Amino acid sequence: MAILLPGGQVTVRGSREPYGPRVVSGELQCEASMTCQRCLQPVTVKLNGSIHWGLVFSEGEMQGLDQELDPILIEEGQLFLRQAIEDEMVLLLPIMPMHDSCDSGWTPDPEPGDVSESKSPFAVLAALKNEQGS
Repeated sequence: MAILLPGGQVTVRGSREPYGPRVVSGELQCEASMTCQRCLQPVTVKLNGSIHWGLVFSEGEMQGLDQELDPILIEEGQLFLRQAIEDEMVLLLPIMPMHDSCDSGWTPDPEPGDVSESKSPFAVLAALKNEQGS
């Protein structure tokens, strides 16, 4: 779960080339409060991103849109700008938010090497199979 903090800034510009798509571009900057996945304490993450939308009025127009533009479907003749910006901010959220200096005490296992039969988890199964005479 994330809570967007006050003070974010969004700059949005609209343009249209002759006979080209309607384009909305801009930059997003805000902060969100999330839970650190190492220590489970609150962590503030900075979200910075840019938007490059191509406004389309039907799903058919999406097919002809430039690949560098993200299609935004205009429904009922309106662009719900606040909802579209919030959706972009959600896409900027990190999957695993963590403090930069957070230490969980976890260390990775050493590189796997040769596993001898005595240490193998399947050694017990092999011994059972040998006892049954199969």
